[in-house]
Amino acid sequence: MKGSAHLAIGGAAGLVTALYLQTDPLSTVSLISLGAVAGLAPDLDVNGKLSNRITISKKWLILFFALCGVLLIGYSYLHLAGFMKSAGFLIGVCLLLLPRLFIKQRTMLFLTGAIIAYVGWQADIYWVMLLSGFIIVSSFLSHRSLTHSIIGVIFFGYIAWHFEQSVGLEGSFLAAVLAYASHLVADMKMWSFNKKGVKWFQPIFNKEF
Repeated sequence: MKGSAHLAIGGAAGLVTALYLQTDPLSTVSLISLGAVAGLAPDLDVNGKLSNRITISKKWLILFFALCGVLLIGYSYLHLAGFMKSAGFLIGVCLLLLPRLFIKQRTMLFLTGAIIAYVGWQADIYWVMLLSGFIIVSSFLSHRSLTHSIIGVIFFGYIAWHFEQSVGLEGSFLAAVLAYASHLVADMKMWSFNKKGVKWFQPIFNKEF
């Protein structure tokens, strides 16, 4: 299922939560937005809509390394000699060429998670640190693995529970869990538009549903 559909279903889960709790207009909008984000969260394990939204563009990191490479080549040419000059040239060329081959969107997702972890640690906000852990782990996972399982639902729910305790938005936990679980249900192979299903109980066993 496409990311836009998951976003819409997640937002609907937030709306249902708001209607059930009869929240005020501002809280209703907040719950819909939270549901939309949570509905996309399982796909942080792939280069999808949410991943592209929260990560720094890899183009900027590649440009940074390229500039470092140019500066190193220039410095080596002007100030170094012999072996050190050759080594400086070689490293500079590597900085120009290799990042384009090795820096992927998953790399940027990992770096984004690390930055969020630092911010959460500095601000001493527990749910932010938990979220950063979810993002970092997701950057290493293959698609439809642990984020698409009961373990993923439980861990994201744990984040949402601490989020609700921290910000005081009633219904945050319920909206986030419903939206996250809705993503997994929408990805099940019982729907004709899905060629693959969801392994709800991995890593215990890998049966698709």
